[in-house]
Amino acid sequence: MPRPTVLVAAFSARQIAESARRSGYDALAVDFFGDLDLKESALHGEVLRGHYPDGFDGGDLLDALDRLAQGQSPVGFVYGAGFEDRPELIEAIAARWPLLGNDAATVRTLKDPEHFAALCAEAAIPHPEIRREAPENPSGWLSKQIGGAGGSHVKPAASQPPAANRYFQRFVAGERWSAGIVAAGSKLALLGFTRQWAAPSIAEPYRYGGAVGPLQPPEPAGREMLAQIERLVARVPVTGLCSVDFVLAPDGPVLLEINPRSGATIDVFDTDSEPLFGLHLGACQGRLPERFAGPRQVRATGLAWADDEVTLPEHFVWPDWTRDRSALPVVFHAGQPLCTIVAEAATPTAAQALFDSRVADMQERVGRRAA
Repeated sequence: MPRPTVLVAAFSARQIAESARRSGYDALAVDFFGDLDLKESALHGEVLRGHYPDGFDGGDLLDALDRLAQGQSPVGFVYGAGFEDRPELIEAIAARWPLLGNDAATVRTLKDPEHFAALCAEAAIPHPEIRREAPENPSGWLSKQIGGAGGSHVKPAASQPPAANRYFQRFVAGERWSAGIVAAGSKLALLGFTRQWAAPSIAEPYRYGGAVGPLQPPEPAGREMLAQIERLVARVPVTGLCSVDFVLAPDGPVLLEINPRSGATIDVFDTDSEPLFGLHLGACQGRLPERFAGPRQVRATGLAWADDEVTLPEHFVWPDWTRDRSALPVVFHAGQPLCTIVAEAATPTAAQALFDSRVADMQERVGRRAA
């Protein structure tokens, strides 16, 4: 019997497609890369050329989804990163296929800086000060793109003039933590916590580097983060997989944002026995897991970035600890993601050390090609 199909779109759709396959679904996927891993995990796929991390062209994406759906009966559409700044595209897709996840109205609410700040104030949730006008003294302020993803859009306030699609947020010092949740309206189940870090470049000082988890955060910060999430979703119900980002400041956790879709930490939490895609579909039908065991070991996963332009020849061998591997030969420009790197170990320290060593290994291999 053929397996049910589902339409998927994200900057990189591999993680969702892999989890869908583990859950018994075949993905009909659209993303920016069309990597070898996606071809292995998805039933069919299309590549839309675009500049990461800018979002999709709406017309091109709808046409691609139409082509993939021909001859199929997809159960619906699931989106990942690339849609928070274009809820109108979510609306257009939802008019054609069942939307499995948060609707456009929810995304608008959560990604409107002023509205989100007001929600946090109403729920007594610490949230950084925001403003649209440039601060008189830009020191200690950041400029962010509304609905931006991946950290590459975050700049020091002094380097960015005001723009209609940007806002300013006061910088909060501390460790970056994120909670993975699956939600059904105002109820939620916690998947676990991760600690995140940046992979800064001169042009992109807050570029996403990676995450390690599942972790037990220090108490009482862990209980407070969960309580803040519960107060937030009581006011704005959400559906399916989401991630909630915090800074662990000296005075306690400060909530930065909620990402109303699956994110990069699928690689941290997803397992063959408890695939997240299955939990996501269950939540869309109002069902939540009683408990989530998660992986047996700690995982560190993130991106290796190209520092310079490099060409990898046809005989280049991708290490088996890489994901999102491009078909060869391939040219990477400076500032582009080379691949995802994964590492497992018994402790967070060991997992992150193994991840760091593999990033260095990858950079050395690529550096030899660049030379």
